[in-house]
Amino acid sequence: MKKYLLVAVLLFLPLVLFAQSRDDVAIYLAPTTGGTPEQQAFFNENFRMELIGANYAVAESQRSADYSMNLKITQEVEDGYEGEAQAIINVLNISLMDNEDGREILQFSWAFESLEDMYEWNLHLIYQAMANVPLTKLTAVPDTNHWRNKWFYACGYVGLDLTFGFYDSGNESSFQNRDYTFYPGPLFALGLEFQFLNFMSAEVEINGSPYDIDSSHSAIMFGLPVLLKFPLKPSRHFMLEPYGGLQFNTSSQASVNPPLFSWIGGFQYGIKAGERGAITIDIRAVGDIGTVKLNPPAKAATLPSNPNPKEYTGIDRFQLQLLIGFKVGFYNRNKDDEAASRTAAATVSDSPNYDEEY
Repeated sequence: MKKYLLVAVLLFLPLVLFAQSRDDVAIYLAPTTGGTPEQQAFFNENFRMELIGANYAVAESQRSADYSMNLKITQEVEDGYEGEAQAIINVLNISLMDNEDGREILQFSWAFESLEDMYEWNLHLIYQAMANVPLTKLTAVPDTNHWRNKWFYACGYVGLDLTFGFYDSGNESSFQNRDYTFYPGPLFALGLEFQFLNFMSAEVEINGSPYDIDSSHSAIMFGLPVLLKFPLKPSRHFMLEPYGGLQFNTSSQASVNPPLFSWIGGFQYGIKAGERGAITIDIRAVGDIGTVKLNPPAKAATLPSNPNPKEYTGIDRFQLQLLIGFKVGFYNRNKDDEAASRTAAATVSDSPNYDEEY
């Protein structure tokens, strides 16, 4: 009864497994070692036919396959009982290896007396071995470090500019007479980053943000930061970049005249977004090296009167900026290094191990 039940299960399994596509999982069947030439030819031919029948793609080389199946025939001597002579038993050793990392997934053995007996069991042994192989590849695109190792990055940012302005509200300049203004506004920026070293890059940006002091002094403030960045790469999926630099300033209106230079310092957090880009989050501080000069408007007579005039001619400006952006990289920096690493890994994976004792 058990025998008929086993045969029924073995007949049903091919129908279930054949209905599921495994075409994208490639198996390399290594030439059988050990035993006689007749046994080697038998298992080479039959296991290949059974793999194809199970809808696996059989690769011609180990390098082009996802997994490798190794077959080795050995002989064991079985002690006789009650005066019987010792018997020599053939043993088929089957092992399955993951070619990506050279790891042996499983290894088991099957004893047989004659090749004719194996016609009934070959398919069963293949299913036992391939039960550890996924139906399809888990990842179609290799996980690489290309996204954070480009020569150039085109960057775009949007965010919030929090501007604090400090000025003297009295006749004498003193700490007690200092007052401040606060103006939050949108910020837009475009940049080009050049990563000339693995741990260092330079970025040039152009940014703009509205700055509204009062009805007589409002303008769009433009900045041209030149940044020196220090990429830190602790993970394959994110990158940290502290940076600092100098910013050149100008204004769209002559009534608001910013100082020529500002210092800038910040921190960028990059998250992998495909093989070429990253989503970025920036926090940066900007401080003017000098004072924002307020000049009389060119057409003061036509401007509406200011109901709350502020009696100051200069503002010490400090900015806190929050940015979210995206940058796309061009030209891999370390493609030769990654190619060498993959070649070395493939060489290790292709090293012959069929003659090892299991």
